[in-house]
Amino acid sequence: MKRLIPIILVSLTACQSNIDKALKSVSNDDLAKDIATISADSMLGRAPFTIGEERAVAYLEKRMAELGLEPVFENSYIQNVPMVSIISKVPDVINLSISNNPFELKANDDYCAWSPTTSPSIKINKADLIFAGFGINAPEYDWNDFNGIDVKGKIIVVLVNDPGFYTGDTALFKGNTMTYYGRWRYKFEEAERQGAIGCLIVHEDAPAGYPWDVAGSKNNTPQLYLDTPDLENKQCLVNGWITHNAAINLFKSCGLDYEASKRQATQRDFQSFSMSAMLSMNIENSHTKSVSKNVAGIIKGSEKPDEVIVYSAHWDHLGVGRVVNGDSIYNGASDNAAAIAWMFSIAKAFKSTGVAPKRSVLFFSPTAEESGLYGSAYFVANPPININKTIACINNDVILFLGKFKDVTVTGLGHSSLDELLAEEATKFGRYIAPDPNPENGMFFRSDQLPFLKAGVPSIFAKGYSHQEELGKGKTQELINSYWKNIYHKPQDEFVPERDNLDGLAEDVKLFFCFGNRLANEDIYPTWKKNSEFYKEK
Repeated sequence: MKRLIPIILVSLTACQSNIDKALKSVSNDDLAKDIATISADSMLGRAPFTIGEERAVAYLEKRMAELGLEPVFENSYIQNVPMVSIISKVPDVINLSISNNPFELKANDDYCAWSPTTSPSIKINKADLIFAGFGINAPEYDWNDFNGIDVKGKIIVVLVNDPGFYTGDTALFKGNTMTYYGRWRYKFEEAERQGAIGCLIVHEDAPAGYPWDVAGSKNNTPQLYLDTPDLENKQCLVNGWITHNAAINLFKSCGLDYEASKRQATQRDFQSFSMSAMLSMNIENSHTKSVSKNVAGIIKGSEKPDEVIVYSAHWDHLGVGRVVNGDSIYNGASDNAAAIAWMFSIAKAFKSTGVAPKRSVLFFSPTAEESGLYGSAYFVANPPININKTIACINNDVILFLGKFKDVTVTGLGHSSLDELLAEEATKFGRYIAPDPNPENGMFFRSDQLPFLKAGVPSIFAKGYSHQEELGKGKTQELINSYWKNIYHKPQDEFVPERDNLDGLAEDVKLFFCFGNRLANEDIYPTWKKNSEFYKEK
């Protein structure tokens, strides 16, 4: 035993020395250089299928090689993701017939719509409108808005978010915390399963989590999808949104009260009903097939190379679009150039230790997150690693350049034991774990951890966010609110070195290196919590 004690002490000392080397490698200059390059105007907003993608991907490959990461995809950093870009030309006005009286919805002002199919021409002729509440079929919550009504060949009008958001009842779904059933993507998926010909979601800022400018920006613009055979055989031919005011006027024209109908929809005995209105519209589709690029590099594990920790941060953004305050390049500095810089700095930290981790550590930058998490979904469905031996996914997205934070906000707190492990590491940095201050936004289902979660991989999405050190919680929340209103998904999401403080991002690099280093070197297997949607009985 006496001989073992010096050996153990030497081992612990060496281990701490390696961690110290890693932490000293973290540099604000490195972060700034990556953010500035990836979000530069020359990247043209990094939209897939554009010269902006080519430039961004080339930079990611170059950086991974510089960092000494090994290629993941058969001696390449690149995974080709077959995709289809569909542009739906929608009418300036949608015509509805209500008790033989005309009613109109104007494009952009009242509605946005698109068709998720490669069919060249979509003709909707006098399709019945059904108010289907929240458009949810969730047996585990004892909820089915489609019980007793057949919506095949009809257009459903549904509310965004979950019933619990509108009632404040914490026992109804998850109360103010959005579940996957509250996401707009789920509403369209369920409409397809139910055989509806169309689905229109009523937009309201608070339950959607973003203003109409974000939701309503899809008219006559390219929408990306994975290139799969089902794009030719869709049941739900029209997806879209209508504004809150348009919904109020539509319901009124149908002899209904929108607010009263919304309250009815939050009750368990709600029954979906016909609105006694018919909708007609024609959509012309054009599509282009191409490939976009996932990018990934890996540090191979020394003892368990088939067990993998994944760090992820998507590279894509919205490209060049609608002019806002004289600017049309959607640079995506906070969303998501900063997270890529975070990931690269963590990779540098791992390499700076001078020793390989016991488990492999993979650094993954997917495409098409903004279009529907398609790059990460394709990676999970066509993995270069064994998904069943993937220990955890650590994802990052949407960074605030406000300096140091006292908190580590976990979006989706309560899904796995990763929360407790992160809390242990955060305490060492004098920080504390906080829940998302806006759980109604459903951000846990809006970034690249979702495909990993669906595949059974415990995942975490966390960062300094809600308690900036000098500002305090109240002022920080004001800036968060301003970000979502004035910067998110707008050309104003730019990096200004003279203004933006990266100290907090550097602290997050250090924290999440230590967090991932424990996962990579200790015999930890994260477990699910039973109240998670992703928990499955073994």
